[in-house]
Amino acid sequence: MTDGTPPPELRRDPITSNWVILAAGRSKRPHAPAAARVQKGRQQRDCPFCEGRESETPPEICACRTCEGHDCPGWTIRVFPNKFPILTRTAPTANRNQAADPDRRPAAGSHEVIVDSPFHNLTPWEIGRDQVLAMLQMYRDRILAYRSDALVEYVHIIRNHKAGGAASQEHPHSQLFGLPFIPPMIDSELSGFEGEWSTEAACLMCDIIRDEEGNESRMVDANDSFVAFSPFASRLPYETWIVPREHQQRFEDCGDLDSMAELMTGLLNRYRTQLGDPPFNYWIHTYPLHGESRPFHWHLEIMPRITVPGGLEMGAGVWVNTVAPEDAATALRKK
Repeated sequence: MTDGTPPPELRRDPITSNWVILAAGRSKRPHAPAAARVQKGRQQRDCPFCEGRESETPPEICACRTCEGHDCPGWTIRVFPNKFPILTRTAPTANRNQAADPDRRPAAGSHEVIVDSPFHNLTPWEIGRDQVLAMLQMYRDRILAYRSDALVEYVHIIRNHKAGGAASQEHPHSQLFGLPFIPPMIDSELSGFEGEWSTEAACLMCDIIRDEEGNESRMVDANDSFVAFSPFASRLPYETWIVPREHQQRFEDCGDLDSMAELMTGLLNRYRTQLGDPPFNYWIHTYPLHGESRPFHWHLEIMPRITVPGGLEMGAGVWVNTVAPEDAATALRKK
């Protein structure tokens, strides 16, 4: 590039072996997400997730409460079935056409809403570390609740932040999907962990952590139990992973969620201060509920939605990232 911008570069993800394209020059013509509507006040009269409107949601499954009760005010985190589920416990049995077609079956599973802030306009990380910790503990408890569920093979927990991150409600919340199959991305990662980069005595993610800490250019933050870094083959600008230093297959077996909450609170608040609070998505990649024979190392992935995926990403599965992960990490390290 004549203006000093580095030329495009191909990088391969060390876990999935998928290629991404770093093209910093395209950042000069990014898609600007629509500005989010600023909310005033701690509750909104038309929001079914706000405290005091518990009757407008399905009956709660569980909650963190400061007082006794059920489906009433006084909670800090509240969980209930999604009113418009994509998977349901009451899915009908297969009809005659489905029974004859091995590629069709009822969408049996689970879909929950985790309202992880009692305030309409304050996310858990804005409230503080204790609220983030309570949220992570609820994630853990809900996954553990499915360990004996024969219907669910994998529990996928996500957050869609803001409308640009596909959130249908502005009130801060996460979602849980109890899937009756192992999703393709998890299966791809499982294959990567047991592929040519790993051996029976080594973990690919543990190797990545050592490499990132040794290199430091993509490190964002760290404490005694967790590291946060911009992956070598980042798919979108400012993608960041939070990974436990200790080798663990499953998120729900983590014994130090306090340290994760501390690091996560600081990181997501820097998304607000350094990046202008962009829409983003995050999800936890953990081991399937049943079995332990395949190598894996759980982690949380955060994907800001600063640019919009186009035809190459959606049509060919090739991601184009306009911000090098080394530059992203430099920006996010600033406090």
